[in-house]
Amino acid sequence: MQQGIQHWAHTRKHELDWLRVLAFGLLIIYHIGMAYVADWGWHVKSSHQSEFLQNLMLWSNQWRMPLLFIISGAAVSFQLAREPSWRFATGITGRVLPALFFGMFIIVAPQVYIELKSKGLLADTNFFSFWQDYAGSAVGLGEPLPPAYIRGAYTNLTWNHLWYLPYLLAYSLVAWAIYPLICNSYTAKIAPVINVLPKASIGLGLYILPIATLFIIGETLWQAYPTTFDLVNDWYNNARYFFAFIFGVLAVRSTTLWQAIHQLRTLSVVAATLTYALILFFIHGGELSTYIPWLNNYENTIRSILWPANTWLWLMTVLGYGQHFFNKPNKFISKANKGVFCFYIVHQTIIVVAVYWFSSYSLSPWLEPILVTVITVTGCLVCYWCVPRTAWLKKLLGVS
Repeated sequence: MQQGIQHWAHTRKHELDWLRVLAFGLLIIYHIGMAYVADWGWHVKSSHQSEFLQNLMLWSNQWRMPLLFIISGAAVSFQLAREPSWRFATGITGRVLPALFFGMFIIVAPQVYIELKSKGLLADTNFFSFWQDYAGSAVGLGEPLPPAYIRGAYTNLTWNHLWYLPYLLAYSLVAWAIYPLICNSYTAKIAPVINVLPKASIGLGLYILPIATLFIIGETLWQAYPTTFDLVNDWYNNARYFFAFIFGVLAVRSTTLWQAIHQLRTLSVVAATLTYALILFFIHGGELSTYIPWLNNYENTIRSILWPANTWLWLMTVLGYGQHFFNKPNKFISKANKGVFCFYIVHQTIIVVAVYWFSSYSLSPWLEPILVTVITVTGCLVCYWCVPRTAWLKKLLGVS
């Protein structure tokens, strides 16, 4: 069986490299959009806000982060196959924690300062005085600050957009702890069964079981545990993100399952487009019973199932077409993969600073977001290019 493990673990899935870069790119674009989308709270908002932008952002709203966790789970699966010992746990902890702490103390601080200033929650305090209170709270110094957007209600320190890092670390350590179970139960018993199942059965399970799981998670946890991004109390997000992460861990270990995602890509994109259209229909006040009266008693159930179905179908679409178009090496993607964590760590602070700075100018609703985008990309590139010159910064900004 070890030979089987070695076989899949040494077959590089180039599509995951592409999708990792594209997923982080989408994340940056999404965060720029958050400054301009109407009615959605964020750290700082532009005076130019669009209701139509909601329609575009809803497209990726539910699946962009699960996609990152699937990709991360797949990467961890490859790492565990090569190094399941304590070195995996210490290695990933040593990579994530320095970047997280540096990000919280240094990178995120300007976001909190600008957010509080823009909302009139901070008096005429310069950034250095603010930072003494912000960072000093970690050692019992400094004055309490007003709560920031979503996070930071009970402490000055916050990780804001870096919440992905502690979640990734926690899930990775759980996967490492249960890795013997994964090898003994999944790789040795379940995966071989999947490989001999009829394609129809695999396809049915690839859609029905995950959507049902996400539906149950939503029905049982969504209202009871609103989003906090604090890791320990965020059970709704933990349940769905960990499910995506474990799917990534397991999916790359079954050639049959991975091929099924590719083969069913057309069905996935058609069904995903339909669910997205229905979501827009409902968001804008539509009711199916207006056109199909007998659905009146089932409309709420349809709405409840629609969100998890939309999430999973787009995930299958992206993974399926990712295999179809991107299953090949690329020098740019290989280089970009070394810098995506750096981009991820610094991008939101650049966005927040740029939007706040441009708020004092009367720029057009088209020019401002274009300039913010250019500044964000340029700032990320400058950080990435400068980091290799300073060895210790490479670790703090996640440059591999």
